[in-house]
Amino acid sequence: MVEPWSIKQIYIDSSLNKSENPLIQNILKNTQNKNIKIELIDHPKEIFDFYLKNGNLFEKDTLLVYRHQGKFISSCPGSDGMVCCQYFVINFGIGCLYDCHYCYLQNFMNQPLMTVFGNIEDLFIEIEKKIKGKNFHFRIGTGEYTDSLALDPILEISPILVEYFAQLENATLELKTKSNHVENLLGLNHQNHTVVSWSINPQKIIEQIEPGTANLEERLIAAKKVQDAGYKLAFHLDPMIYYDNWEDDYKQLLDQLFDTIDTNRIAWISLGTFRYSIGQKEIMQKRFLNDNLTKVEMVQGSDKKFRYFKTIRQEMYAKIKNYIDKKDPKLFSYLCMETQYMWEKIYQFIPQSSKSLDEYFEKRRLYMENSRLFV
Repeated sequence: MVEPWSIKQIYIDSSLNKSENPLIQNILKNTQNKNIKIELIDHPKEIFDFYLKNGNLFEKDTLLVYRHQGKFISSCPGSDGMVCCQYFVINFGIGCLYDCHYCYLQNFMNQPLMTVFGNIEDLFIEIEKKIKGKNFHFRIGTGEYTDSLALDPILEISPILVEYFAQLENATLELKTKSNHVENLLGLNHQNHTVVSWSINPQKIIEQIEPGTANLEERLIAAKKVQDAGYKLAFHLDPMIYYDNWEDDYKQLLDQLFDTIDTNRIAWISLGTFRYSIGQKEIMQKRFLNDNLTKVEMVQGSDKKFRYFKTIRQEMYAKIKNYIDKKDPKLFSYLCMETQYMWEKIYQFIPQSSKSLDEYFEKRRLYMENSRLFV
């Protein structure tokens, strides 16, 4: 697994108050005696411009921590014509230490290096404005534009977020990762307001197209640790990859999962298949010369993304859902960015809106809390 100590250079915006900013203090503390150069800068844009002209497109050994001037919270970027839930995303940075072949950031990023937004206090102000006084339970995740925990040994941002969300009555935080960096989560008073989740695939797929990430066993061991620390868990079988013998490998994956984790502690499981946007295929083929993902024939949907044919997707979803239901019929699973047609075929109903789908998340949350699994 690629560790955060592979970073060689961290630029820190001098406008961030070092003495009062917990994130900056964590960085300075955790990089002591490490071979990482720390440099204070006055003009972050100059760093962007320099790396745009002189750096590789996806620098993995350089981190820029600066004051973000835009919004921190956004609705999950669903696709036109797809069934979506009422999920919100915290953007505390952009770019990832890992290099999964299918990652949509390749077709999204217009900046050449990893970034972290250092003005955490502004993030909290925005969250307060978003959720305060609302008669609604918010699910807010951090794994949309970066891995939630990949850099946590340096940033220690997870305790900052977990302890903040522990005080909020109407919000659940989701930390989504492909790492095993959970040490900073253990021992926190999280008040059951944080779900720690993993994107998982068979070990064969991890080795072939998720370079730098923790292997499957490492992810499941880490999940067991946070389960034992009282956290709720979630798992994302997304993107599932179609290939010869896929079914056997995914059943083995689920066997490993359920042999390790108590299903009563799983808040949700998402199911999604490999998909890509216009332009991403060419980027993947250029960056990964032995790419096989884009050689499979696919069809363009109403949202302009390319997916496996619906017969393939339906077969994959039906078999995996059936296997999950046999393990524990009370488990809550759902399709991520899929059509109404697919929902009807797999679940025999169509959520009429994001609100109606969100009711199933809320039902599972209340069941877990009322069954006193976390007392």
